[in-house]
Amino acid sequence: MTASTHPSPDAAIKPVTVLVCASPKAGRGQGREEIPKLVASLTQHGINAVMTDSIQVIREHIGRFQSAADHSLILVACGGDGTISLLADLATAEIPIVPMPMGTENLLSRHFGFTASADDVVQTILQGHDYRIDAGLANGRLFLVMASCGFDAEVVRDVHLRRRGHIQRLSYLRPILRAVSRYRFPQIDLRIERDEHDFGDSQAAAKRESSQVAAAAAATSCSESSWQPCWAMVFNIPCYGGGLRIEPDAIENDCLLDVITFCQGTILSGLRYVAGIFTGRHLGFADVKRERASRVFMTSKTRVAYQLDGDYVGRLPLEISTLPGRVCLRMPVTADFSGRLSKPA
Repeated sequence: MTASTHPSPDAAIKPVTVLVCASPKAGRGQGREEIPKLVASLTQHGINAVMTDSIQVIREHIGRFQSAADHSLILVACGGDGTISLLADLATAEIPIVPMPMGTENLLSRHFGFTASADDVVQTILQGHDYRIDAGLANGRLFLVMASCGFDAEVVRDVHLRRRGHIQRLSYLRPILRAVSRYRFPQIDLRIERDEHDFGDSQAAAKRESSQVAAAAAATSCSESSWQPCWAMVFNIPCYGGGLRIEPDAIENDCLLDVITFCQGTILSGLRYVAGIFTGRHLGFADVKRERASRVFMTSKTRVAYQLDGDYVGRLPLEISTLPGRVCLRMPVTADFSGRLSKPA
């Protein structure tokens, strides 16, 4: 695979439409005011910029792009991680997405260095390079950062049910306290599968270099394992709310998902897990299990909530698979991903 470079001048002047997709729930104040500045600046650069919060309008533009080989489409995601995941789900892998972070956590944007500055977004659109990352597919719904079921998903569910308008970090305080006092950590039946083209940790560097080649290879056999944790998380990139590093070794383009589970189901062990995560000591616990997988299956005999990229979605059962190279991000010019770049879309 050949590493990509910055777009050539010819690529920069190719007819392009930038669809500025603004989540009506995301962002307030100064960050929100950057959106009209972005549209005006793009127009000054001779770029057709369209602002919308309509899913139907987004679908129509994507449909027109697919039938017009001589025209380019770029999506700007004005919102949080959920907004980026929604656009990635609607778009094809050939359409670049530029995050403009305006959510509560903005995990993906912080990980890759995106900002809400209109000037930065314009520079990224005009001069940035395209970089493919994997995605996860959970019960048919795409996610980019992580999926989890158990304690933290119950907190997210509580926030979701009580939500009134924009969510802030303090919105999670009371739900966390309620979950600490009430949640009983029911057992989860978890099974993972790993295709034969998945590699061990010692080959991580080579795996990053050849992720798209590996993704194209047909898997003729796979290994699997199963266990019964009481809290499970599946990461695509190594980020979590509040700056917590729960699974720091997740790689966004290795064709794999990183699974981390907590095996004990008592209130005391739950408190120990929460304290361990906040102090960064949980990875040394003997009852914390970590695996890499192509597919993850989770069920439970009781009602267990799950969340995707910080949004409550439903309850188990849950089937997750990896989608190698599914999403194209237009990266800031300051980003350095030498050796991990895909060809420009």
